[in-house]
Amino acid sequence: MLDVDGDGNLREEDLLVLGNRLAAAFDLSGDATKIARLRGAFTQLWIHDLSTMDSDQDGVLDRAEFVAGMRKAAANDREGILQRLSVMVDAWMDIADTDGNGLIDEDEFQTMYIKSLGTSPQDLKVAFARLDVDGDGNLGRDEIRRATEEFYTSEDPQAPGNWLFGNL
Repeated sequence: MLDVDGDGNLREEDLLVLGNRLAAAFDLSGDATKIARLRGAFTQLWIHDLSTMDSDQDGVLDRAEFVAGMRKAAANDREGILQRLSVMVDAWMDIADTDGNGLIDEDEFQTMYIKSLGTSPQDLKVAFARLDVDGDGNLGRDEIRRATEEFYTSEDPQAPGNWLFGNL
């Protein structure tokens, strides 16, 4: 999903392209601040976390390096990586929250994932319902942060955060 060019590896450029896709999905061509903030968050995540997971030092992350690296990062610097992921979550929520109410509704959620990641609308309907743990029809920052933390750190197969990117 993060490997936008489909070559089986993750590079910083893949993340930056995802940021560009998200900006395009919400037509932010005139808002350089929001785009720069998201790109900056992706760059910091790459520099501080993802690039250090490159165990064979070939300049890219394959799936095994990513999975092992995320587990190691969560074990060794849980607060640090969660803080950097939180900055990224805040940046993309500021882009996707088109009505400015501080929440992501199902339409914003669908737009974000369909147009930036190509996720199935049917999977996203189920994912949204699973992530909306308080059942109010919106995803708040705390719900998204909790889901992000669960997605990357939880061993619980029933954790709502496992649906962060749809049915994987």
